[in-house]
Amino acid sequence: MGEQAAVRMPGDERKRPAASPGRGEVPAVAAAIRILRHLAASRAPLGVTPLARALGLNTSTCFNILHALAQGELVRIDPEAKSYTLDFGLVDLARAAFAQGAKLGQVQPLLRQLALRHGVTVTFWRPAGPDRMVLTQVAESDQVMRIRMGVGQRLPLLIGAMGRVAAAFGGMEAPELRRRFEALRWQRPFSFEEFMRQVEETRQRGWALDEGHYVLGVTTLSAPVMESDQLSVVSASMFGVQHGPAMLAQIGEELTALAANTRRALVFD
Repeated sequence: MGEQAAVRMPGDERKRPAASPGRGEVPAVAAAIRILRHLAASRAPLGVTPLARALGLNTSTCFNILHALAQGELVRIDPEAKSYTLDFGLVDLARAAFAQGAKLGQVQPLLRQLALRHGVTVTFWRPAGPDRMVLTQVAESDQVMRIRMGVGQRLPLLIGAMGRVAAAFGGMEAPELRRRFEALRWQRPFSFEEFMRQVEETRQRGWALDEGHYVLGVTTLSAPVMESDQLSVVSASMFGVQHGPAMLAQIGEELTALAANTRRALVFD
């Protein structure tokens, strides 16, 4: 057998200026995270002055953040010793995170079945802020030549096949769709009017298709996963000549069923 080879998909292809250092960081939130981590690493409760000194924070700022965290039951205050330690509210957050991770673990076998059945790479994308999707699950086929993508990869909301899904089911108005579409880079560019035609097609049949517009030579299908409070996406990526129109339609239907099963795995206990 020959060595396995993989084709890696590009990352964020939206045209935008380079981010300046610290862009998007909220100082108070960043300080709160540092405080929680420092308290977690400490073997004993800490007073506000040594805590502020250790983190390079203003004492009054540190005091205010500690009391805000205490109101959220993330930090416990000892009024007599005037010291602070972690509170049990963090346990509830951790329990929820573990539960969500367990649910995501149920999704992987579903993706894997489709990947093996059709020799494609199947991915699960979830929102990462208002204008990005982040890759959270990947299932590759057992083909020698296959498309490879990395968990944690972020892409603009409207790029590729998942962009048609977001436009069809995400509730955005046409002016906003046009603004976002015109900021994207496509390796095989096409018009906004054609994009909207494909969006309507996606809305009618329940799944989307990108044939080499985002990445030349790569075909991707996507279907919506309608979670209770957000729109996620399952996708199947393959080489452009790998499957004909009839098989693409079949994969699209199977992807729609996969999306429904994924939703059930995530929403229901």
